[in-house]
Amino acid sequence: MAGRCRIALRQVRDLSRGETIWDSAVAGFGARRQEGAIAYFLKYRNAAGLQRWYTIGRHGAPWTPETARVKAKEILGEVAKGRDPAAEKRSLRKATTVNELCDMYLADALAGRVLKRTGVGKKQSTLEIDKGRIERHIKPLLGARSVGAVTRHEIEQFLHKIAEGKTRADIKTRRRGLARVRGGKTAANRCVGLLGAIFT
Repeated sequence: MAGRCRIALRQVRDLSRGETIWDSAVAGFGARRQEGAIAYFLKYRNAAGLQRWYTIGRHGAPWTPETARVKAKEILGEVAKGRDPAAEKRSLRKATTVNELCDMYLADALAGRVLKRTGVGKKQSTLEIDKGRIERHIKPLLGARSVGAVTRHEIEQFLHKIAEGKTRADIKTRRRGLARVRGGKTAANRCVGLLGAIFT
């Protein structure tokens, strides 16, 4: 399939492996099939004149030719304002994850570098509680997210999920030990407080 056309479902479904089509309505917007998967993308030049490729996403919910075209227009609008979305996306991908930040926090806390308001380090028993909240609530729900990409809405969802028992589990702690993780409002509030301390 050569040339340009307004990309629609028929054109996308007819793509052969390794084939690319370009949209006639939005400059730089296209679709390509690779290894069986079809991805929508946008090619543009940033304020410095450097060519960038931005992968919008794979074909399938939520990405259709129409939703991907709308996204491509939004990205071009940001480029017109001087932003470089592709570079920003790469930076976020390389940024520290919540998992990594939690590990750094625990290492600092164990070394006595995390101080309470009184100016002293946390007790070992407190650190064990913190570690439990991190491993059983924070990491499962937010661990893979880049720290800089976590939004207020995600924090609110994090709070609600713990309060509703979404992280409920029975976890074996030693040969005959068992930790019953139940969540709840109190656990949710304390996890949010700990998360704030970790971010700080």
